[in-house]
Formats: sequence, structure tokens, C-alpha cells
Amino acid sequence: MLVVDDDSTITQIYDEVLTAEGYQVLTAATCADAMAKLDGIKGDAQVFVVDFGLPDCDGADFVRDAAAKYGERPTMYVSGWTDEFWQLQDTPGRWIIMRKPVPIKKLLAGVKWLAHGGPKPPELDEQ
Repeated sequence: MLVVDDDSTITQIYDEVLTAEGYQVLTAATCADAMAKLDGIKGDAQVFVVDFGLPDCDGADFVRDAAAKYGERPTMYVSGWTDEFWQLQDTPGRWIIMRKPVPIKKLLAGVKWLAHGGPKPPELDEQ
């Protein structure tokens, strides 16, 4: 799993929570760092958790670039802003959007659904 967010507190929390659930997690603070880490594992990430507002690019642009290079990955987009979501119209693969702060229960439900498929859990539809 690849978590990309420029807020180090968020990446640390996501890393700890997801690792405790048995996921192998890589974290990055920028699109460039995320692509370097993805290159380091030859694209072998099952799920992305990506912030929209990154210092060097838009999170959706990173996902498009990663898909072009390694194929589509299910993605959880996270953002504190709501006006960025229109950018997802041509985003590849299966994805969901979460508004920050993402409750741990929703983070885990979203990642599990993205990683394993099946019916969408009801807690992902709650606002």
C-alpha cells in the first residue's frame, strides 16, 4: 500500500493503523517521492491512499501517471477541500473519496473494500 500525503502526522497515523491491520505500507510526502518509492517496488502496490493537494502535483495526476506506468490501482483520495473532486472524471480504476479528517473506521473500511472488492460497506456512504 502506498500512502501519499504531505502532512507527516497523517502519514504516520495511516502507516501505524494500516500496519497494525497487516498491510505493508510505504509513505511519501510528494508525487516525486511517491513515484520513486513505487519504482523501488516495481509498481507492486495494491492500493493507493492519496491526498489531492500535494506540493509538487495534484494527487489525481500522480494516480494517472502511476497507472500509465504500472497499471491501474484502486485509490482512496483524501482532501480537506471539496472543490477538487471534479478532477476525477477521467481518473483510472476504482476509487473513493474521503474528506479529512478521515475517521479510522472509514479508513480501514475503505482500504479493505479497495483491496478486496465486494459490496461497498455502508460506513463508506455515511457522511
